[in-house]
Amino acid sequence: MDKSIAIEEIANIFSQSNIFFLMTDREGNILSHTYNVPERIKREKCVVGLDENLDKAFREFIDSEQRTIEQIVEMKTEILRLIFSKVEESILIFGETITEKVLIDNYMNERFETLTTYLEFAPIFFVVLDENGNVSYINTWTLNKTGYRLEEVVGKNWFDVFIPSDIREMVRGVFVQIRQRNIEMNQSYENEILCKDGSKLVALWENKLILKGDTFGGIISVGVDVTDRKIREVEDKVMLELLQASLEQDYTIAFEKIGNILASTYKVRKLTGLVRVPEDSYEFTIIKPSNGENAENSERFEEKEYVRNVADRSIKIDIAVSNFSQLVTENSLERIANILFSFIDRIYYIQRLEEASFRDTLTSLFNRRYYMMVLKGEILRVRRYNTSSCVVMIDLDGLKKVNDTLGHDKGDHALKLVAQVLAENIRKTDIPARFGGDEFVLLLTETKIENAKVVIQRIIDELDKKYIDSMKISISAGITKIMPTDDIEGISVMKRADELLYRAKKSGKGTFFCDDLQIKE
Repeated sequence: MDKSIAIEEIANIFSQSNIFFLMTDREGNILSHTYNVPERIKREKCVVGLDENLDKAFREFIDSEQRTIEQIVEMKTEILRLIFSKVEESILIFGETITEKVLIDNYMNERFETLTTYLEFAPIFFVVLDENGNVSYINTWTLNKTGYRLEEVVGKNWFDVFIPSDIREMVRGVFVQIRQRNIEMNQSYENEILCKDGSKLVALWENKLILKGDTFGGIISVGVDVTDRKIREVEDKVMLELLQASLEQDYTIAFEKIGNILASTYKVRKLTGLVRVPEDSYEFTIIKPSNGENAENSERFEEKEYVRNVADRSIKIDIAVSNFSQLVTENSLERIANILFSFIDRIYYIQRLEEASFRDTLTSLFNRRYYMMVLKGEILRVRRYNTSSCVVMIDLDGLKKVNDTLGHDKGDHALKLVAQVLAENIRKTDIPARFGGDEFVLLLTETKIENAKVVIQRIIDELDKKYIDSMKISISAGITKIMPTDDIEGISVMKRADELLYRAKKSGKGTFFCDDLQIKE
């Protein structure tokens, strides 16, 4: 086959594709071409003189020692990919117009660079996990938000590093379900993220599968920080619950409900209120620190104090919050304090009114009604905190003899004397009451049996020094510990104390019996 026939065959082949073909002499004059050669080249019938860059590419090839060369030529109107080849005195040029493709590639590259920059610094969590949940990619914003460096997390398991231990297995289980394709990918997921400093964020996630063929290759997760929204939602819910709890008619139940709400939601570990008036002060304990949350663990808690002055009194609220509570903010605590100011001020007035009706007129001790009400609250606290508190039933020995021998005025004096000794030998937090007739009762809060024995013995010893005229004053007592199993009305614990008192009186008076059945002379 001669050269002209071969060239004609080549032209026919390329005329059916996007690749054009032309043959020139060494001056650039076109000797043959396919119909799809760019119009401008076809019209001028010469590749030289059309465009500065095309001239340069043609001349450099002619002057070179190479037989074949490929070049990208950017002309003013279009971009060509050309392959020059020397065949004897002729130049074969295979070409392709790539203007549109190059523009698209440039556009896509620019968009990709823009997208990459956006993903790096946009205020979103962007994470790529491999099939095992290890971090393949994580954007800069996520690193800055959580306090980690790139080398600390790439290749590490996402769940071990970023998910709090209390929900780690649950969140890992969701990943497994996604991997097994048991969960619809159009679902959103909300969970906490653990930062390097131990604080937590709340993120709302959308996930996209990475597939390698039909095989699971990992997950692309995009999330937004919804911590502030979550804080507001929880805060509004808690405030409503607190308001509802504070309206309980029985304030001991209100105390318990408020304590439960704040302990469970905000991890409040201590909550007390104090009302100061010129002549006295009244303390309210809503949440009492448990035994394990004492001084050595104080660094785990942050204490806040809020004070409000109202007319002749000041109200102080003390709140201790766990440092691990992420949902509580300064604004949350201030709103809580505002609700508690009103609540405690109301309870203060209620207790002042109750106190007037709950006092025994003869001895000025609390009366039976008030004692039973306080006992009910103490039983609830023992159940909740598993603390040790004791009930003591006391009987004034020989009151009838005093009345019959010396007169009822001396009997009244004896009752007042016992009441005075009781009040002087217990703490301010303990409750002394006249139960009726010659019976008294003590509620020794946060007191173990052994300590209660010491208190009662001290009272017996003190009364041993007292006389009504020539008659000696003595008491008998029964001491029992409040049990979490005691009924809320206090019937069972009072019955035990009364039985122990009866045994003490039978044993010779001037003694006490306690739960361990040992008589103290």
